[in-house]
Amino acid sequence: MRRIGLSLVLLFAFSPVALAQTATQPPAAESASAADVDRLLQAMDMKTMMAGMMQQMQGAQEKMLTDAFGADLDEAKRARMQEAMATSSTIIQKHLSWEALEPVVRKVYMQVFSKREVQAMTAFYASPEGASILKKSPQAMGLTMQEIQPAMQAAMQEVKTAIEQQAAAAK
Repeated sequence: MRRIGLSLVLLFAFSPVALAQTATQPPAAESASAADVDRLLQAMDMKTMMAGMMQQMQGAQEKMLTDAFGADLDEAKRARMQEAMATSSTIIQKHLSWEALEPVVRKVYMQVFSKREVQAMTAFYASPEGASILKKSPQAMGLTMQEIQPAMQAAMQEVKTAIEQQAAAAK
């Protein structure tokens, strides 16, 4: 069960966000201040958006595990799987909550975006269109997760098979 949890963590750790290339700020541009970035994060309602993404991720994780392993488990193993998912969820929440990530996001935004870019994003997300896009983002994320579910299920099946083969080879 620990290997399954580790496999899931690795799958989520290598998401497109984690693999994004780092950008450097042109030296001539005026850097955004912490206050500039804070206004942007407030306009984006980043805390709420991150909480929504965490819920989406947890729901997807639970569905993938249930789909991949649920039919193969007796009640005792199912209970252990649910306990492992709860533990995994607590750990992920601890490390990926907005409170944990806010200083990192602020630092990155200050490094990557110029003052003018941050101000432009703040103006956009404070506008009705920007607010509408932010409000619809969790729905877009949910639909995206539904659409990629078959690929994730295939990946989980491969992970399950690889773990089973490794466990069998270790005996």
